[in-house]
Amino acid sequence: MLAPAASPALPPTLPAALQSALDRSLVRLYSSDLDLHALPQAIFGCVDELIAVEQVSYGEFHAPSRDFRCLFLHNPDEGHQRTMSLEAYNRHAASHPFWQNDPAFYGERALRESDFFTDAEFMELPIAREVFLPSGARRIMGIVIALHGYVVTIACHRVLGRPAFSDGERDLLQALRGHAQRLHRQALERMVASLTLRERLAYLCPDLTRRQRDVAVRLAQSMSNEAIAQELHVSLDTVKSHVRTLFEKLGVEDRLAAAMAIMQKPLFARLPPLWSLPGSHGGPAGAQVNAPPGEADAIAGALRA
Repeated sequence: MLAPAASPALPPTLPAALQSALDRSLVRLYSSDLDLHALPQAIFGCVDELIAVEQVSYGEFHAPSRDFRCLFLHNPDEGHQRTMSLEAYNRHAASHPFWQNDPAFYGERALRESDFFTDAEFMELPIAREVFLPSGARRIMGIVIALHGYVVTIACHRVLGRPAFSDGERDLLQALRGHAQRLHRQALERMVASLTLRERLAYLCPDLTRRQRDVAVRLAQSMSNEAIAQELHVSLDTVKSHVRTLFEKLGVEDRLAAAMAIMQKPLFARLPPLWSLPGSHGGPAGAQVNAPPGEADAIAGALRA
């Protein structure tokens, strides 16, 4: 039976020993000045310390592309089996909201596969037979955090033969959720503040050419078309053409709106952080990629330029 639509969860009351362990982990997390790329490994360390697990995954599910990336506490086997598992997950995720990582369904709760399926039912699920059981994963518990156009998931896995996650372990992960959300927001703010205009454009519009990016940077610096043409040693018509392209990419109609978009538009709605992090595991195609096809090199080139 499906759980009702999730309402905000009350902060769980943890036993003193668990609360003390969580507090120690949180002190380390908050004092680390994490950026978006360092955050997954820090979360892995925290979860692995607090909950008995064989595997932890940190995933980003992207609504616009319907694709996903995952990083793992322990890297899964490479090759054919991983590709098959990812393809199977994509095929069967719609079979139950638990697999879809829907923020409206999860709310602020931590959820377990045992909340929805008996042991016998789980073993017969196509997604279990084709995704989790071949890799030995049997017990699953996760949280979901909604962001700009994508969601972050943190999931714990146990192997065959291990008991289901207890209510106490669920409460512990649920208590961690709000902190993970806050840490992500802080890491996002820290990373965004550190980016140059050119780096911001690499994430906002990774398919701009180098010359278009040159023009966009100067437009954001309030330079006129004439001044941009003179500085870049190109014709005025060339600058105007690049500006029109920029307007189209940013979805704006004038220079002020373009400059404001470059400075203020959420950077990762199109390419979430894992899309630019080497080592993330791709979605349905099963490829190990840094960004959607053709865009990883654009980002890398823009950040080097």
